[in-house]
Amino acid sequence: MFNLKKDLIIIDVETSGVSDNASIIQLGAVKFDSKGFWHQIPEFIACIIPYTGEWSKEAEAIHKIKQDNLFKYGHRLETVLKWFEEWAGNYKNFHLAQWACGFDTRMLQLAYQHINRKYPFSYRAFDIASIVRFSFAYKGILSKKCSLGDCAKKIGLDVDKNRQHNALYDAQLTAQVLETIIGGINEL
Repeated sequence: MFNLKKDLIIIDVETSGVSDNASIIQLGAVKFDSKGFWHQIPEFIACIIPYTGEWSKEAEAIHKIKQDNLFKYGHRLETVLKWFEEWAGNYKNFHLAQWACGFDTRMLQLAYQHINRKYPFSYRAFDIASIVRFSFAYKGILSKKCSLGDCAKKIGLDVDKNRQHNALYDAQLTAQVLETIIGGINEL
């Protein structure tokens, strides 16, 4: 598969909006070991009580998470970040990855700022979308539209539209896409 010096953790977040003032309301993650083997268990998923005042109806229409349910069943940001760190293990032993670098890790950094804690992870993260788009370009199949779902379908993966925009499902789908693309590269 691949040969990294550290494990790879793919994260995905759902948020209350898209500005820097939004809250992470769901955090999902999966692990690859340093050789590129996806470990489907244990995975990480947690819902978070909104910790900023921003709530976008447009964002809610996408992720379908109701604010009232978060206040009933969600957990405090500090608690979820502690659980995530415990699940991930020593942050020096892994790289973070996400679909389309920038948004997910930026929101995670802002969440740490919100609780006045130093961001414990590397500021460098793998952008799985860029890897996939490069692979498509190499094969001559690059297109303008390449969302996670679109790219997954393009490589033959089943996409459950009803589960998309659930943080764990999107992290799992990103892992499947990476696994498929890396498998294809290894065949070259």
